[in-house]
Amino acid sequence: MRLPTQYSQRTPLRFNITPLIDVVFLLIIFFLVASHFVRSELAEPVNLPDATGGNTPHDEALHRLTVTIDRDGQMFVSADAQSQQSVFRRIEGLQIAAAAAGVNPEVRLRADRDTQCGSVRELIEHCAAHNIRSIRFAVSVNGSD
Repeated sequence: MRLPTQYSQRTPLRFNITPLIDVVFLLIIFFLVASHFVRSELAEPVNLPDATGGNTPHDEALHRLTVTIDRDGQMFVSADAQSQQSVFRRIEGLQIAAAAAGVNPEVRLRADRDTQCGSVRELIEHCAAHNIRSIRFAVSVNGSD
């Protein structure tokens, strides 16, 4: 790169970093928006059971699987309809990956309030059979104590 001749040894070169700052801010905004969409996974709309209390999980588990069960007993993972055997295989894979990383896996269950308890029970039993002890249920908190 050829330096301009008007600069002398006494005058330092000045770099304009304004475009660099603009690019960095755009990247930050992009990653904030992308992480928001990743956290709010696409999910089938279900009527969650009511609860008088609950807590919002503050930890972000890396080894987590969210399973949605609609009123007909159909299972969904990330808004994709899955067979029960496919969901069970994903739970087994979750347990293997979490064991390799040395962390506890977690299953989050979003079950419709009108679904039959049999499919929920089978899912919980399968988790227990594969040493997954952290199962969280999504509920709708009505706020009346």
